Amino acid sequence: MARNTRLFILIVVLGMAGMMSRAAASWAQTDATPPASPAASLQASPAASPVASPQASPVAGGTLPLPAKAQVPPDLVMTEDRERSLDEVTVNFADPAAARQQFVEWGWQRNQIRAFHTPEDAPVQPERIDGIYVSVHEFGTPEFAAEALDYSFDVQSADGALAEIPIDPLGETTRALYGTLSYGNEVTIYVQRDNLLIRLSASSPTGDPRAQATDLMETMLGG
Repeated sequence: MARNTRLFILIVVLGMAGMMSRAAASWAQTDATPPASPAASLQASPAASPVASPQASPVAGGTLPLPAKAQVPPDLVMTEDRERSLDEVTVNFADPAAARQQFVEWGWQRNQIRAFHTPEDAPVQPERIDGIYVSVHEFGTPEFAAEALDYSFDVQSADGALAEIPIDPLGETTRALYGTLSYGNEVTIYVQRDNLLIRLSASSPTGDPRAQATDLMETMLGG
């Protein structure tokens, strides 16, 4: 009887050890699973508006159309080239929280910026372009990208410093602003193509940057 009791206790102990071992292995596997990316979390969030499937998003995850050094005026140097988080994008809006929510509803995926400027020690050539700024956003659908274009355009033009000007179509939606600011003449071109919203701003102390900016946008779009 005592022997049977000891055998029973041994079986119970071994069984509990096996269960603890399996539990630990399961926890380790879960802990080692990488967290979802911000884009994946956004698509999975029930609070966000539906976004396009990968099949309906021809640019999803691909290379964004940003200008190379060889495509800008030769006297400019690259001063910035990086990706931005959604918080970095919306912090400059008058109401960052509202802008962020709007971008989430449009299925915002990512943003990359690239900027060029004349070196500080370069001789001043007032008629030439001295600065170029490009920002490319990817949204959930082409329709959302078009809505984001109008939204961003209205925000930039709200203070009246730049006025809307006519421009030939460069994508599915194209709008442009032009005017004189404290540092010179500036043009900003907004283009929506597929799921992308592309903004290009170019400035010149006394010259007119519109033609070169338009040519650069066409080059970026593969025209």
